[in-house]
Amino acid sequence: MTSQVYTAVTPSNAMKYVGQTVVLELAFEELPEPYWCCCHIVGVVLPFPGVYEHAFFMVKSISDKSPYPNEMFFEDIRTIWALRHRDRQSSGTVLGRIAHPNLWRSGAALPAHRNGAGVAMNGSTGAAHP
Repeated sequence: MTSQVYTAVTPSNAMKYVGQTVVLELAFEELPEPYWCCCHIVGVVLPFPGVYEHAFFMVKSISDKSPYPNEMFFEDIRTIWALRHRDRQSSGTVLGRIAHPNLWRSGAALPAHRNGAGVAMNGSTGAAHP
């Protein structure tokens, strides 16, 4: 069997995952089927020429009771999905298959709904007030 290298995560996009909860699809030569897991990414170790050539995430599995993170090598990650923020009223959902989470947002206020009508976050309806 030939070794296949996956590039879902690279050293250039890895830092965007720190602090994220992700679902990972992992591929190992020893296993015929991919392995799926959900974990929190708590750190990144980047390759350093002449010292350590392999980059990996420091991860905490959701079900792991150990106080210490484990290694998750980039070359084993076939797919990575970031999870949305989870609040008390809804379950966390997958954002979709992405190479990295979109951390850059415009900061523009989205319209709210008041009595079924669209209303800006500042409360303005756009109508002139005398």
